[in-house]
Amino acid sequence: MECGAAMVEPELARVRIRRLGRVPYGDAMRLQDAVLSRVVASASAVGEVLVLEHDSVYTLGRGAAEEDLMGAPERLGISVHRVGRGGGATYHGPGQVVAYPIVRLPGAGTDVRGYVRRLERALIATCSRCGVQADSKSGEIGVWSSRGKIGAVGIGVKRGVAFHGVSLNVCNRLDYFETIVPCRMPGMAVTSLERESGAKLSVDGVGEMLIEDLCRELELCEAVGSR
Repeated sequence: MECGAAMVEPELARVRIRRLGRVPYGDAMRLQDAVLSRVVASASAVGEVLVLEHDSVYTLGRGAAEEDLMGAPERLGISVHRVGRGGGATYHGPGQVVAYPIVRLPGAGTDVRGYVRRLERALIATCSRCGVQADSKSGEIGVWSSRGKIGAVGIGVKRGVAFHGVSLNVCNRLDYFETIVPCRMPGMAVTSLERESGAKLSVDGVGEMLIEDLCRELELCEAVGSR
């Protein structure tokens, strides 16, 4: 998705898309923090969307307890990070596409709920393009297909700038979710695009779809030369 100067509509915010491939979680968080600091410091700073895969990691959001991990990190030799997003415990790993939009929220940073719904709509659109029907659930955050949760949303906000973002299960292992209490929901089923569609899908290909859907839902335009 490229936008030349003549194609950019005034209401579209310019962002830099960073396609990073496989990145250790700690390295990704350091990069996100650096971008966040820059965008917070200057109203004219261009936001960024980091799109990547993680090595296997468990993360704990602001609402998670250590007990939610049920000892899985020690048993499986997987690292743990407590982070500044909302939500409970989750797993990230190879085969899952993750996107961190680091962008200014509309409405002077006050419309957090609306922003979350836009992220969910982007995930739903990407699922549909992969042949999977998914939807949000009243009272919950994230996206579900008929057989379980397929996409997660967890964000933080600092001085009107959103960070963290979304993850979408493409072809990743699902058993790592079964060893914890994911998203503060005991017994919650988790699924993936490949399991639901029966088709072979690539993380890079799904990632490009997700970039397009995020840019549309968040009214962003990819900056020229940002690849």
